Amino acid sequence: MIDEQPLPPPLPAAKSERPRLPALRILIGGAAYGLAMRVIFGFWPFGAAVPGTGPMLVSFAFLVPCVIGIWSVSRLPAEQRNVGSAILVPWAPLFLFLAGTAALAIEGAICIALAIPIFMMMASFGGLIALLAFKASKPSTATTSGILVLPLLLALAERGMPLTDSIERSTESVHIAAPPERIWHLINDATGIEPQEMQSGWAWRIGVPYPVSAITVDEDGGRVRKLVWQKGVHFDEPILDWDENRYIRWRYRFDADSIPDGALDDHVRVGGAYFDLIDTSYRLEPEGDGTRLTIDVGYRVSTHFNWYSARLGRFLVDDAAKTILEFYRRRTEAEGDGHA
Repeated sequence: MIDEQPLPPPLPAAKSERPRLPALRILIGGAAYGLAMRVIFGFWPFGAAVPGTGPMLVSFAFLVPCVIGIWSVSRLPAEQRNVGSAILVPWAPLFLFLAGTAALAIEGAICIALAIPIFMMMASFGGLIALLAFKASKPSTATTSGILVLPLLLALAERGMPLTDSIERSTESVHIAAPPERIWHLINDATGIEPQEMQSGWAWRIGVPYPVSAITVDEDGGRVRKLVWQKGVHFDEPILDWDENRYIRWRYRFDADSIPDGALDDHVRVGGAYFDLIDTSYRLEPEGDGTRLTIDVGYRVSTHFNWYSARLGRFLVDDAAKTILEFYRRRTEAEGDGHA
C-alpha cells in the first residue's frame, strides 16, 4: 500500500493589481483633462484679452470640474461605485490638476484658493450624476467620452455674454480703549506694518500682498492717503470727506504701475475687470471709556457667476475689514499702555 502524502497547502494568491489600474487612470486622466482644458481656454476663441473669457467662463469654472467628476466615476469598477466614491474620488484628479496649474505657473495661489470650493462641489456633483446614470442604465464609453467636449461647445455660446456688475458694501466695527485722536493719527500715519499684524486675515493668507504703510499727505488739490504694500504694490486714496477725529472717506486711484506683474493674479486684480474697490470710510464715535471705530467698504464684483463670486467676495472683504480694525485696536491700545 502506498502511503498518501498530504498535499502541500496552496500558495497564497497573488494580489491582483487590477484595482490599482483604474485608480491610476482616473488620477492621471482626469488631471490631464483639466490641464488640457485650462490651456485651451487660454487661447482664442475661448480666451482672449476680453473680460469674461477663458477660465472666467461658467463653462470652465463649473462645467470642467463637473466633467472631471462624471468621467472619473464612469471609469470606476461597477462594484466600487457608491455615494461615497462618487463624492470623493473626483477630488483626487481635481487636486492634481490644480497642483499642475500652480507648478506650471498657469494660475496663481489666489485664484486657485478661490476656485477650490466650487471646483470640489461641482466635481462631486458630476460624480453623483455619473452614479445615477449607471444605476439607471449603462452609458457607453463613447457617451462618457463625448461629454469631454461639452465645456468647449458651451464656451462658444457663452463667450460673448457681458459681465454683470454686483455693487456691494461691507460694514464692521470695534470698540477701542483709546481716544479718537489717537486712532485718527494712526489711520493717517500707519508705518512699519508687519505681516504678523495682518496674517489672521484670509485675503493675506491666500496671497494678497501685506500692507507696509498708509500715510496721508497734502497734494495739490487736497489730501491723499498713500498706500504701499509688499511686492511693489502702491496706490493712492484721494480723500473725499474729512472731519478731523470723527470721519474720513476716500476713493481709490490706481496708476499703470500700481500693481506690478505677478503681485496679484489677473483675475482678482484690484481695479481690474472682475474686482474693484470703490470707496472706504472710517467713523469714530466716543463710546464709554474709548471709541467705536466703524469701517465701511464699497466694492464691485463682476463675473458671469456673481451668485458665487459676490458671496466669496463678501466673506473676504468682511474678514479683511475685521482684521484691519483689529490692527488699529491693538496698535492704539498698545500705544496707550506704553504711555501709561
